[in-house]
Amino acid sequence: MKPLQTVAMGYVVIALQALQGVRLDPAGDPVAGSGYDLFPDPIGWLLVVLGVGLLPATLAGGALRISGLLALVVSGALWFPAVAEQIAAEDPSLGWAASLPALAFGGLLFHRLAAAAGQAGERTAMTVLQGLVTLTALVAVLPVLVFGAGWDGLADLAAGSGQLLNLAAIAVLFTYSARPWAGAVDTAAPPSA
Repeated sequence: MKPLQTVAMGYVVIALQALQGVRLDPAGDPVAGSGYDLFPDPIGWLLVVLGVGLLPATLAGGALRISGLLALVVSGALWFPAVAEQIAAEDPSLGWAASLPALAFGGLLFHRLAAAAGQAGERTAMTVLQGLVTLTALVAVLPVLVFGAGWDGLADLAAGSGQLLNLAAIAVLFTYSARPWAGAVDTAAPPSA
């Protein structure tokens, strides 16, 4: 059993977006973000939370579970187009605030996996996972510079770095899912006495 594969599949669902019933503006162009996502993020977060439940207790402590559950709840509310549109219309920084539970989850997961890889002596894996911790922090801080400091030139970088983080998370979680330090259980091995 490979818990990180379940987590990675959750990230795949979160990264995918296919809108149903897209609204058109008066010019006949689709309104960005309108319609229901056919790959609902709450389903992705449910997979993530289930995968975390399969991890060893040393990796899946309380803060990781809580941040995953919080991200699940927030994504459930934001799946409804009316809610997402209202938040975007109210203040764009509210969208950033809504992403914080997901970023906290990712940063904490990568940090714990990096520590486990380091203890197992896998320095390359540890370095890659520490890089994801840094990228997660960057994704969390860039919107503060855009919305708070008014550095609008960083808006595209902020949006792009979030997508890069999702893709990197998927690749890394699948890559390291078979490692024993990542909670993989060898079902072919006989049970220990």
